[in-house]
Amino acid sequence: MTRTIPVERVLDRIDPELRAGLVGSIVAELPDGPVDVALVRALDARLASWTRLDDVQVERVARDDGSALELRVHPGGLGDAAILWLHGGGMFLGAAWTDDVFCRDLARDAGATVVAVDYRLAPEHPHPAALDDAVLALAWVARRHVRVVVVGASAGGGIAAGLALRTRDDGGPAIAAQHLYYPMLDDRGETASSIELAYTAMWNRRLNELGWAAYLGGLPADGYAAPARADDLAGLPPAYIDTGELDLFRDEDAAYALRLAAAGVPVELHLERGAVHAFEVIAPDAAVSRAARARRIDALRRDLRGRP
Repeated sequence: MTRTIPVERVLDRIDPELRAGLVGSIVAELPDGPVDVALVRALDARLASWTRLDDVQVERVARDDGSALELRVHPGGLGDAAILWLHGGGMFLGAAWTDDVFCRDLARDAGATVVAVDYRLAPEHPHPAALDDAVLALAWVARRHVRVVVVGASAGGGIAAGLALRTRDDGGPAIAAQHLYYPMLDDRGETASSIELAYTAMWNRRLNELGWAAYLGGLPADGYAAPARADDLAGLPPAYIDTGELDLFRDEDAAYALRLAAAGVPVELHLERGAVHAFEVIAPDAAVSRAARARRIDALRRDLRGRP
C-alpha cells in the first residue's frame, strides 16, 4: 500500500539549489483547513512577481458567443513554424500575460514565433471552455504557419494533451509535436506519487483537488478534460514530456508517456531528480533547471524544423 510521505522528508529530498525557491510559495503560505479558489487566487496575487511587457502584439479572435479570445504574439525567427503556448495555473490561476518574459525568451531561443493563449479559467468557465479556446487558437496559428508545436506546462500541459486528442478526433489542423512540461493529466488522484507526495512542495494534493473540482464543475471527466482517461492514444503527434521526481504528477506523466509509446507514438520522457513542480520557475539558475531548459530548446528546434 502506498503511504504518504511527511512533508519534512519530502523537503529533505529536494535538490538543495531548488529548496531556497520554495520560500514564499503558495503551498508554504496555505492556511490549515479548507481552501477555495478565491483564497488561493488572493495568495497568488500577493506572492507573484510577474512582468507584463508593453510591446507584445495582441490578437483577438472571436468566439461563437461574440466574446474575444486574446492571443499574445511574440515574434521569432522561423516564418513557417510557431509554438502555441498554454500557461499553467491549476486550471484556475494565471493568464497569458504572466508568461510574457518567458514567451519572449522562448521565441528567441527556439527561433520561432510563440503565441500565448489567454484561455478562460475555471470555475467561472469549466471544461471544455479552456480546451475550446485552445482549439480556436490552434486554428488561428495554423492558418499562418506550416508547422505548429503545442507546448504547455502543468494545467497548460494537460490542455495541450487534450488538444492533441481532440484535434486528432475532429480532423483539425495538424500538430507537429506536443511538448508537455509536468502536465496535469489525471483527476482521479490514484497514482502512487499523488498519494506518496500529497504534501509535496509547489503543488500539493489539496491544490490539485481544488483545481480539478473547479475545472470539471461537478461533471465526470472525459479523456479531453483528463487525457490520462483517454482510451486510445494512437495517431497522436510525437511527444516530449518532462516531470520531477518529487512532483505530484510524476507517475501520471510517466504512465502517459509509456501509454503513448505503446500506442506507437514517438516519445521522449525526462524525470528530473530532486525536482518539484515548476522547478525551473522557482530556481531558474539551478543546474537541474538549466539542463532541463537546454533539453527543451533542443527538442523544440528539432520538432519546429521537422527533423527526426
